[in-house]
Amino acid sequence: MQLSGNKNIPASVDKAYELFTNPEVLTRTMPGLKRLTPVSPGTYSADLEMGVAAIKGKYQGTMRIDDPNPPHSYRLVLDGQGSGGFVTVNMSVNFASSDDETQVSYEGEAQVGGTIASMGQRMISGVANYLMNQFFQAVAKEAVQASK
Repeated sequence: MQLSGNKNIPASVDKAYELFTNPEVLTRTMPGLKRLTPVSPGTYSADLEMGVAAIKGKYQGTMRIDDPNPPHSYRLVLDGQGSGGFVTVNMSVNFASSDDETQVSYEGEAQVGGTIASMGQRMISGVANYLMNQFFQAVAKEAVQASK
């Protein structure tokens, strides 16, 4: 499944990059993410609990920030498995200044298996878009709070 999109974050490029790579911010803003535990620089053990459709359940995995190029880009690699199956995500994340905001664009691929895959491509895409929108809205709120 292809993942792509872009969103504007009300922050400078430096601040947006910092928000998107800060494990504390990610834990607060990423839907279902309960814990990120550092394993090595840029690599974290992740615990998630999802409550949406066939992906409902607990998942464990890893999150890596590869090829960091602050404040312009990085590659996000996620691997997780749990009661609903497995998910692997590999996506590039890019940051570009746009007036008083930063345009964050992402593009990559997600692979799913197990019960999750039985939901069908269209439903999986819908859930992924819903979760991404929630995440970006939460990061935008973090940016506004950080600027106060």
